[in-house]
Amino acid sequence: MSGRSDAEFRMPRATRSVPDLSVPDPSMAAGEILEVMPAVMAALRGAMRRQLGQTLSVPQFRCLRFIADHGACSVSDVGGFLGVTLATASAMVDRLVRAGYVVSGVSTVDRRRSALHATRTGRSLMDRVRGGAQADLADALADCSAEELGQLQAGLAVLQRRFGHA
Repeated sequence: MSGRSDAEFRMPRATRSVPDLSVPDPSMAAGEILEVMPAVMAALRGAMRRQLGQTLSVPQFRCLRFIADHGACSVSDVGGFLGVTLATASAMVDRLVRAGYVVSGVSTVDRRRSALHATRTGRSLMDRVRGGAQADLADALADCSAEELGQLQAGLAVLQRRFGHA
């Protein structure tokens, strides 16, 4: 043997490079969004389910929310938003109408189209569910520092500016 230590013969350990956060990178930011959003959405869906109980499913709530936000929309509009067939959207809207959360009328623009509107009861349910879900999410963020909350709000403001129109 040559008198060299074992350490001299070892291969360098592969290390994961630590990103240089001082150099902003859109691709890295996009990757981080893709990593964290599924967990955030799962927490949001869980909070929504806890608030909805047996009243509505999360997709039905999304349908109600869309109708409330886009007054005088059609069943086709709902289907396009939810990414479901016209038959599925129609069945979902029918359930909301029977529950008293939505009313269906005739469009003032085209008499062949329906015009969907959220009822006062539907809007009240949305407000209650949203408030409860917001409280659940606030509980999850309660142990964040003021600095972390500020950073989170700043990041969300950026996301709102970039994606809020969708």
